[in-house]
Amino acid sequence: MTHEEIKKRLSAFHDGELPRAETLLIEKHLGGCAECALELARLRAFDELLAPRAQWEDDRAFTSEVLERIREPRPPAAAGERSPFRGWWEVPALALASFALYVLYVETALLPAESDYLAAALAAQNKPQSLSDLLLGHSRTDDEVILAMVLAGGEK
Repeated sequence: MTHEEIKKRLSAFHDGELPRAETLLIEKHLGGCAECALELARLRAFDELLAPRAQWEDDRAFTSEVLERIREPRPPAAAGERSPFRGWWEVPALALASFALYVLYVETALLPAESDYLAAALAAQNKPQSLSDLLLGHSRTDDEVILAMVLAGGEK
């Protein structure tokens, strides 16, 4: 194995991923090559930087501290402090109130009608006629009824 091939495989050697035969070759090479030994030292130093500082799985003190904090009752919130869950109901309440207003006013027809009768009467006529013709007296038989509806604001 050449120096360059060994240098490329140092990371795998460091991680213990190489077969036994290659591991022995690289160990032998590291004994005589300062450049590869320095590179391996850099890899080990980098691993130490990335390694976690505490082993939480084995730290019984950490586990017992967490369990104590779970078990101890929380003090009530101080005056002026607001809990993040305190106003959770405001959003659904606003949505429900909006829906109730919609049903009350729109679906039950409590809102003033938008000239429904006038629109129906105008649509029932055979030929279109302008409002000015109605107002100037150029009218047909049902036009007086429509004119009265216009003047009354669309109410029948």
